[in-house]
Formats: sequence, structure tokens, C-alpha cells
Amino acid sequence: MSQPLNSNPEVLLRKRRNADRTRLEKQELAKKRKEQEEKQKRSKKNRFVRAETIVATTLATEREKTRIRRVRDLENQKVKNDLSHIPSDRDFILRISEREAGSKATSESELQDVDEEDEEDDGLIREKIVYDGEPSLLFVIRVKGPTAVKIPAKAYKVLSLLRLVELNTGVFIKLTKDVYPLLKLVSPYIVIGQPSLASIRSLIQKRSRIMWQRPEDKEPKEIILNDNNIVEEKLGDEGVICIEDIIHEISTLGENFSKCTFFLLPFKLNREVSGFGAISRLNKLKMREQNKKTRQISNAATAPVIQVDIDSMISKLN
Repeated sequence: MSQPLNSNPEVLLRKRRNADRTRLEKQELAKKRKEQEEKQKRSKKNRFVRAETIVATTLATEREKTRIRRVRDLENQKVKNDLSHIPSDRDFILRISEREAGSKATSESELQDVDEEDEEDDGLIREKIVYDGEPSLLFVIRVKGPTAVKIPAKAYKVLSLLRLVELNTGVFIKLTKDVYPLLKLVSPYIVIGQPSLASIRSLIQKRSRIMWQRPEDKEPKEIILNDNNIVEEKLGDEGVICIEDIIHEISTLGENFSKCTFFLLPFKLNREVSGFGAISRLNKLKMREQNKKTRQISNAATAPVIQVDIDSMISKLN
């Protein structure tokens, strides 16, 4: 049997005094923490910046603005059907995948697609194809852009439209003729690829989050999507009543694709390499070398959109 509560006035006063002391200590710690954060902000604001850093940032940002201006002018000429002075009126996609062990590119078509880097046998297969405008499913991951570049306003606006403001977040999009130019604008800041059904299911079951307001809440809060009742309440009018229906709509580009994707918040993924140890530094160097091969940044207006093996990347980050 449970013992009755001690109603001794001395004990109650001592507990109240201890609770008051604990509350005051927490308030003092919170105040010190806030002062420390403000001090760090001031120190960052007043931090000395070397002239070389300013020059590198300025030059890199100007190159990025020039690239965006070229892409914008090319797309404007295509819209106006002014095709007389443009290098090409076709859109290209460059698919990069790892070569399977023991396989060699022997056909004439494969040999034509091999560029100078392939001649060095870097273990990658590059296939340049013409985009015909057919809608297709893509998974887009926000990654770190070129070194020392401040993201121009136009590129940042596109990233905001795609809901990819934060690093290591991903969204599903439908690639169309209208979306293709947007991907070209922000190509240095994203990684894209065609996900498999297994990857789609893994992401939604493990990483799906939504904004939901419970009856007792004053404002919507971010929660993990693990209840089919919520799906039915929000998307039941569209015929989507469970998480499996969301997976089906996204994988098949169904009629309710946009409603399902905007119902889900951007997927927050893990970092591919984390930590500050010796092994982590080595892995970061390897990742940087691999990114140089797969993420080829070009300032040309007709540069293709690069697609990578997104399934392997999702398996690493999920």
C-alpha cells in the first residue's frame, strides 16, 4: 500500500523553498546562456575578415550571378522563339552512375558518351540524353553550394519555392518543361535523381513529418506522420486515406501528387559524414573527391542537369 503524503508544515515549506531555489537557478542559467549567445553573435559580427576572403567571395558570387544571367537569357530567348543566336534549343540531362565491377563500355554509343574524365577510368558511366518534356519523378536534395559563394537572390527564391532552404533536406518534385529551367538555376545547390519505390517507401515511413494542430494546441506543431487517421482527415476527400496511398500517389505521379507532397514537410536527412576525428576527416576528403566527379559545375547556359544514383545516396543519408 502507498504511504500517505507527509503534510508536516516544515516539510512542505522545505519542499517549496527547494522548488523556488531550483526555479531561480534555472532562470539564472537561462539568463547566462542568453547573454553568452548574444556575446557570440557580437563577436561574429565584429570578427576581422581578411581581404583575400572578401575578394574570393566577391569573385565567386559574380561568377554565379553571371551563370544565372546566362541561363535566364537563354530561357527568355526560348520563350520568345528567338532561336537564331542560341547554341542549342534542346534540354539535356547528364546521368552519372557508378560502373558495375567487371563491366566495360564497349558499344559505339557508350564510347561516344565517354568524356575525358572517363578516359582516366574513374569508375563512372556518363550518359547524356535529350529531355523530351515527359513528366518524371525526381527526389531533390539540398547540398552545400560552391565554395565562398553567397547565394544570389534569384537562386534563393527558387530554393524557397522548392522548400529547400535548409541543408540536407529533400523533396519530391515532378520534372516538367516548366520545372527544368528552375533546376538549371539552382543546379550547384542541389543533387537530383529518380528514386525507386523502395526509396520512396523508406523515406516516407522513416522521415515523414507534417504540421498538425491538436485540439489542445493553439498553433500547429511539427509531428511525425505515423497515424492513418490524420491522413484520412486531411486528404480523405481526395481518396487518400493512408500512408500507403501517399506512397502510391507519389511513385505514380497521380492526380493528387502535389497535395501529397505539400502535405509532407521537407525530409530532414542525416549528414553523409559527421564528426571531427581522423577517420571523419579522411571520409570528408573522399566525399569531396567524389563530388568533384559527380557534381560538375558549369557556367554555360546550355549545361545539362545532372542526375545521380539517388537511391544509393538516400540509403546513406536516411
